[in-house]
Amino acid sequence: MGLIAVVNLVGSIAIAFAYGWKLSLVGLFVALPPILMAGYFRIGLEMKYEAMTASIFKDSSQFASEAVGAFRTVVSLIMEDSIGDRYQELLEGHVKNAFSSARFSTIVFALSESIDLACVALTFWYGGTLLADREYELVDFFVIYQAIIQGALAAGMWFSFAPNVAQATGAANRILSMRVSKDSGLEDKEDLQEAPGGVGVEFQKVHFTYKTRDVPVISDLNMKILPGQFVGLVGASGCGKSTTISLLERFYEPDAGTILFNDQDITKINPHELRKVISLVAQEPTLYEGTIRDNIALSVNDASDDQIQQACRDAQIHDFITSLPDGYNTKLGPKGTSLSGGQRQRLSLARALLRKPKLLLLDEATSSLDSESEKLVQEAIERAAEEGNRTTIAVAHRLATIQKADIIFVLGSGRVLEKGDHQTLLRKKGVYYQMCQAQALDR
Repeated sequence: MGLIAVVNLVGSIAIAFAYGWKLSLVGLFVALPPILMAGYFRIGLEMKYEAMTASIFKDSSQFASEAVGAFRTVVSLIMEDSIGDRYQELLEGHVKNAFSSARFSTIVFALSESIDLACVALTFWYGGTLLADREYELVDFFVIYQAIIQGALAAGMWFSFAPNVAQATGAANRILSMRVSKDSGLEDKEDLQEAPGGVGVEFQKVHFTYKTRDVPVISDLNMKILPGQFVGLVGASGCGKSTTISLLERFYEPDAGTILFNDQDITKINPHELRKVISLVAQEPTLYEGTIRDNIALSVNDASDDQIQQACRDAQIHDFITSLPDGYNTKLGPKGTSLSGGQRQRLSLARALLRKPKLLLLDEATSSLDSESEKLVQEAIERAAEEGNRTTIAVAHRLATIQKADIIFVLGSGRVLEKGDHQTLLRKKGVYYQMCQAQALDR
């Protein structure tokens, strides 16, 4: 369409000048530019309308998605009507905002649509003047008029695809925004150096503050973890335990200080290579629609049944799975809601162990479990930590989970307050001792 428009326009201008240069000049420099500019503005307005629509309805779409995703909570609290009313208010507010912001755009769009008629009127008026002065014959006038005006309108028809252009541009930008940009710097990152045994991690004067907060979460954190160690991180809520895990996973970058990963600066390592040797078990693990086998094998594309079963044995979940009628082919349903919290945690642990990670990160893996489930998960964690070629870092509120750790770091106000094994920290009778007294672990 673009090529046809260009050929049509060039040919029309050539024919017009062959019949008469006066009216052709008026058409070329007075009538043609406004017509083409009007088409250009139409495309711009359509693109802005696409962006405005996406921006305006972002909040209501997010609210609706959250409400649908948490429909059990909505139903249990009898909030169906209030959620519906709130969504209606958001939509009405969006319509009001869209209408007010579209007024100017509508006026410009109307002018761009009517500019064609104004140019036709100008051409007829000046052409009629030339006809009255006997400078042009009737045939000359109509040939020039048809060539200039109709050529410009034909070229302007390309702009009639403005809605399609705007939609295609918006769709392409959404796809491209999800890709890693060429200037992301990943090509300049170092490869992870192979090292025998586990992974050594060291925090050197690390500072970190979330962008949405003013108070620093981590302040001058110094911590050294040797390869193959089972390490526990404990402390009050908000002291920076989970943030430490997020920094190791490169979900965030430290504001200051250095994190060494086998003596390499973690910010200089390619994050894809880094995450290949790390497995994370989150506090609230995510399971997906599908079978148990599908969920466990997510982390490894070509995992065999024997490897999956061995990972489940290590995670203390194999016996439970085999007791189900369909075994590993059991459907979990959305978000694995058919399983208990302990079973979801152990499945997530099996998925993490299947990757045979050199660094296993456990973020509050037993915080919401009953005593029996906690015992099973604790045994699975201790068994996973016993492997000499794996470094395990466990964040825990329940100190029973990490009392057999090689070293325990007690965090507070974003820094290390105490460190040592369970017995050493008890003898110090400091912060850890008080936490153990509260949980009756000193007896």
